[in-house]
Amino acid sequence: MNPNLVTYVMSYYLHLMNQCEKRAYQHLTGTLKSTMGRSDLAAQEEARNDRQFSRWLTDDPAALHLASEGWPVFLERTAKRILAEQEKDIYLNLCPRCGELTRTPTARQCRFCGNDWHQSSKA
Repeated sequence: MNPNLVTYVMSYYLHLMNQCEKRAYQHLTGTLKSTMGRSDLAAQEEARNDRQFSRWLTDDPAALHLASEGWPVFLERTAKRILAEQEKDIYLNLCPRCGELTRTPTARQCRFCGNDWHQSSKA
C-alpha cells in the first residue's frame, strides 16, 4: 500500500477505527513513547515496566494481536481495513492534473506536480 495513503488515512480518519484498533493504537503509542521509537514485541514487553506509559498498554488479546507486528504493520492493516469498509466516508483529495493524493483533504496545491487550484474553488 502507498505510504502516503496510509499516512493520509491514519491522519484524517482515525475516528473510523474500531474499539479494538483504538486499544492497539494506544498500546503501540505508549510503547513507542516508552522505548524511544521501538514497537516490536520485545519493546512492548519492556514498556510494561515504564511507570509513566505502562497505563497506556492493554491486556486485550485481540488488541495485542493487532499490535504484535509493530507500528508500521498495524498502521497499514488498519488503513486498508478503513478504506475497504468505510470507503463512502473517506474523501481522497486527488490533484486534478497528475492524480496524486494531496497532503490533506482540503489542500489546493499538489506537492508532486505543483499544480495550484485555489482560484478554481472561488468561482
